[in-house]
Amino acid sequence: MANEIVQAVRQAEQEAVKIEKEAIQKAETMIQKANIDAKQLISSMTKEVLAKSQKDLEQAQLHGEELMVTAVQKAEKEILLLKEIVKSKEQNAIELVLSEVI
Repeated sequence: MANEIVQAVRQAEQEAVKIEKEAIQKAETMIQKANIDAKQLISSMTKEVLAKSQKDLEQAQLHGEELMVTAVQKAEKEILLLKEIVKSKEQNAIELVLSEVI
């Protein structure tokens, strides 16, 4: 009977060692999977951030181009207005010179 108890204890110890090894193996597998998942998540999030940054940059460039076009159009209108003012003053100057000469 004592032999049976010793054998049962040894078997229990062996079973405990086996369970411990399995638990360690499962833990290592889970850690490896977690590392892989984390790397994939980081990669995915990085791609998303880069895509959003690229889209934001393109929108900013378009907005800048629109502002430039608007500024050029405004400048062209001001140039035309200034040319009309100069033309008007030129005509007045010619008339003044002619009136003084005559």
